[in-house]
Amino acid sequence: MKNTYKLIISFLFAGLLICSVFAAPKEIIQTEVASIDKHGNANLAIKGTSFASRGFSASDIVNVKAGNFKFTAPIVKDYSDVNVGEFLVRLNNEEASIAINMKNFSQVSGVKVGDKVTITMKSKYGYLTAYHVRLLKKDDNRENFASDQAFSNFRNVTIGNIVPGRLYRSASPISGEANASYAAKLMEDASVNIVLNLADSKEEAEQKMSAAPYYERLAKEKKVVFLDMGTTFTDAAFSEKFREGLIFIAEHPGCTYYIHGKDGKNRTGFVISVLGSICGASIQEMNDEYMKSFEDLYKVEKGSRQYEEILKGVPFIFETLSSGAKVTDKNLQKYTERYLLFTLGLTQDQVNKIKANLTE
Repeated sequence: MKNTYKLIISFLFAGLLICSVFAAPKEIIQTEVASIDKHGNANLAIKGTSFASRGFSASDIVNVKAGNFKFTAPIVKDYSDVNVGEFLVRLNNEEASIAINMKNFSQVSGVKVGDKVTITMKSKYGYLTAYHVRLLKKDDNRENFASDQAFSNFRNVTIGNIVPGRLYRSASPISGEANASYAAKLMEDASVNIVLNLADSKEEAEQKMSAAPYYERLAKEKKVVFLDMGTTFTDAAFSEKFREGLIFIAEHPGCTYYIHGKDGKNRTGFVISVLGSICGASIQEMNDEYMKSFEDLYKVEKGSRQYEEILKGVPFIFETLSSGAKVTDKNLQKYTERYLLFTLGLTQDQVNKIKANLTE
């Protein structure tokens, strides 16, 4: 009888253990930082698709502990799904990362490779409304766009005193994405002869250029500069590479200039804003030029709530140029030139040459 009781108690205890395992909340992820990318984002060791099996999905708000750093953020697909300067957990197919939109997460948090990361649920679908408002949907079907230009985010920039036919921007002509070949043809048709590639290193670009012969030829003629820039405008590394690109423009007068990143919206938008500023563009012109990429590539309707939400990130550009001072049309050019001289370290002669190359 004694043994029977012991056996019953053992079964009951085992049952309690099993129940406690299954009753434990599954909405928790424990992983670690696998790498830090060039933007300062912390890439996680866990796969992005594993989040669903743990009870997580896009638009959930979660608590995150990475190393000794804690923050709360929504789970989203892209950086621009949150405001500039806000934290996010990014799930992009198999990739999972923690980041800050347009800022360097690793510098802010002190997080490094190997640090433990714990993610727990705070609010299921707590970011749903804001997420749907900001969610950008990229269409890879050319037939759904009014023109090749809209499909590849390609256009001639003429804000301020920039001469028509002198400065172009677009999505990458060598990315391998559906719109790349259209961008490549349009840049050739425009007789572009100086290119600033903001997204790729030379080694990365060389793996992709064979699909764009005109681009490849320019690269062989040393008319393309590969900057491999991050997206944190205030980083020293960003400033150093930006300086290199601007000097490249200054040293090539009488050319047709072309600037692209991957999609040609954030980094490209910042660079175009700087060039427009020193060439007399107004804040409204710069806002419209920046947002045109979202209108064309993602079909965001001007005046919509989604448009206004994305537009909220644009003042961050001006804050970067002015070191936080209030920017108006009257002082924008002055602050931008100071940024070029004192933050980037250009000479006044180089700034003057850039302006002349774009406006004369």
